[in-house]
Amino acid sequence: MKLMMIDFADQRSVWRWDWRMRGTQLGIAFTLLAGVPGFLTVERVLQVRRDLEQARVAQAARVDASEQRARSERSRLQPMAEEAQLLRQSMLQRAQPWEEIFRAFERVPQARLQSFEPDLARGVVKVQANMADVAGLQEYLRSLHGSPVFARLSLMRHEAAAEGGINFHYEAQLAAPYRLPDAEPRSAP
Repeated sequence: MKLMMIDFADQRSVWRWDWRMRGTQLGIAFTLLAGVPGFLTVERVLQVRRDLEQARVAQAARVDASEQRARSERSRLQPMAEEAQLLRQSMLQRAQPWEEIFRAFERVPQARLQSFEPDLARGVVKVQANMADVAGLQEYLRSLHGSPVFARLSLMRHEAAAEGGINFHYEAQLAAPYRLPDAEPRSAP
């Protein structure tokens, strides 16, 4: 006869993983059942993120396309608007009362005008002239300032001329009826 060793102590504990134990089988089953909704939730969240990313890409493409259309429309219309503005300015310049403006300068014959440069965008005429003496220069500027054609005169520079007399530069701002309608009034320097 053989010796038989019987151990009457139960070696199976609650914490022991034995596939034959009912607790282990139930624990694994509950873990798997709890994992399925979690997995489905994660899958759904990932699907929503993919859908949102696709929607953002589609929205960005639509915005880019609309901006491109708007830019092409602006670039198509801009030359027409610039051309219309130039045409309008040209028509207004031709309608300027140039005779009255020139007569205002010619009423005071003492000065010898060397250059005459109208800047109609600002409503200013830049003049370079020569005068025999300082007293004549002051009288010339006073008589121009009294003219209704000019709103303001600004003496920019004066110097003794090599050939004699005084060279001077001034700006004459045209009064409202003699200025282009869209010219901004200039503040005092």
